[in-house]
Amino acid sequence: LKGPKGTTLEITVERNNNEKVKLSFERDEIKIPDVPYSGIIDNGIGYIKLNSFTKTASQEVIKSFYALQSEGMEKLVLDLRGNGGGLLIEAVRIVNMFIPNNEVVVTTKGRFQEENRTYKTMIEPINLEIPIVVLLNGRSASASEIVSGSLQDYDRAVIMGERSFGKGLVQSYRKLTYGTQLKLTISKYYTPSGRCIQELDYANRDAKGTIPKFSEQGINEFKTSNGRIVYDGGGILPDIKMKRSESTEATKTLVKSRAIFNYATNYYYQNPSIATGIDFDFKEFDFKRFIKYIQSDTTFITKQESLFKGAYNSLSTKNIVTEYKGIKEKLLKNKIADISKNKDILKKILKEEILKRYYYQEGVYLHNLKNDTVIKEAVLLLQNQERYRRLLSAK
Repeated sequence: LKGPKGTTLEITVERNNNEKVKLSFERDEIKIPDVPYSGIIDNGIGYIKLNSFTKTASQEVIKSFYALQSEGMEKLVLDLRGNGGGLLIEAVRIVNMFIPNNEVVVTTKGRFQEENRTYKTMIEPINLEIPIVVLLNGRSASASEIVSGSLQDYDRAVIMGERSFGKGLVQSYRKLTYGTQLKLTISKYYTPSGRCIQELDYANRDAKGTIPKFSEQGINEFKTSNGRIVYDGGGILPDIKMKRSESTEATKTLVKSRAIFNYATNYYYQNPSIATGIDFDFKEFDFKRFIKYIQSDTTFITKQESLFKGAYNSLSTKNIVTEYKGIKEKLLKNKIADISKNKDILKKILKEEILKRYYYQEGVYLHNLKNDTVIKEAVLLLQNQERYRRLLSAK
């Protein structure tokens, strides 16, 4: 689909009902916003969703911040969930919004002196007083961890959600022959208190190639500006950890497959309309229908099912058909049982995928502002300033 700006492209789209539609497009430069949504949740509490750290990230956050201030924002929820990172300098600029000038945001340390750098805030901040809650999950990485780790170390925000990904390696490029390049890891990121962000210790693989975690070697204590104890061991550990089920391997495979996308599309064609985005809910009987649907879906195949099918197909004679069907059914039951353990995770993913069909991405954000359990908890905390201040003070 990519090509020179201004050129045209004709495609044929096959829809769920096998209808084929021919469409014509003019190619253009596409800029996906770093801040896809911002708004007021309730009672002066603003919300900014930051999805990435491209060269416009800090500009978009600042613009959203001022717009929300003009609407009466007095407290802020900064959502970094699912943000895999990007440009380091943009992370520094965003931290600089809330931290005084000339304060350390992040340092890099490598084997050689020239790889050691310190990045500090460079200008006067926008607001040093506004209460902030930063939301993280297991897919918040790199620049997201720099922002959340810095704000945590300076006791400038309460971090809420799940431990972040733990991507704290710095890469540099080295030119090679024939127009190729080598991407080389040269150093690691450290927060202002001295915590290393990196979780996986790639330098010490075992004989089988398994990569250990730094946390397995023992974690170390560090202190924030107010004297609160924080820990290293990879990623940023939230001040308030939100509980959810641990994803099974089957669930991870399901999420990576096309099954959820296909189900949401099928749901759309079977239901011409649904409740408004804010009120829509994916109920228990909906989940049971989904379970029934994926039993016939061909895109959701676990590793065990794939290996078993491959072994069966390799047989020269298929004289174990009955046994094959029995084991196949057993593997299916195990797969369903495994994903059912993550009903809380899957219902949220399914709900959001279905909402996109009717109300697009904005509808998902509007729904989450009123229904997302983590956002609800952040709002409750910001409404209780005594508890907020207590969390940021030394115990």
